[in-house]
Order: sequence, then C-alpha cells, then structure tokens
Amino acid sequence: MRLRELRPSFMLDHHFTRRHLADYLDGELESPARERLEHHAELCPKCRRMVATLLRTLEGLRGLRGQSALAGSHSVSDSVIARLREDT
Repeated sequence: MRLRELRPSFMLDHHFTRRHLADYLDGELESPARERLEHHAELCPKCRRMVATLLRTLEGLRGLRGQSALAGSHSVSDSVIARLREDT
C-alpha cells in the first residue's frame, strides 16, 4: 500500500467516490464533486478500474438498446443472447 493511500483524505475520497459513482456515471454530479471524484480516480487504481469498467458496461448496454430497436420487437435479453452466440 502506498503512503498516499494511508492518508485520511485519500480514504475519505475513496469512500466519496464509491458513494457518488452512480450520480457521476449518470452525469448528475456537479462540478466540485465531479472533479473530486475524477481526481481521486486518477490516484487510486481500484477506483480508476471501477469507473472504467462501469463506463464500458454502460456503453455496451446502450449499444444493445440500439441493436434491440433496430431488430424490432426483440428485447434487450434477446440482443444479449444473440451477441453471446456471435462471440462463441
């Protein structure tokens, strides 16, 4: 564990990031809080990975919604199953 990770402010920001991540991903976090979360994610590998993973997941889900709309009456679950079959 790095020295910066032992500082109380680091741990406060770590907990802050986890508590406010949904608002951040939804674009609902105001500037000072958004900047605090982004700054912490730059320093914290765990939070950086979590943010990146969730962003990729959301992008993938949005893509499935688009595929579902193009397919007509197919549900998102149908799109997921079709996508998994393509990958195997």
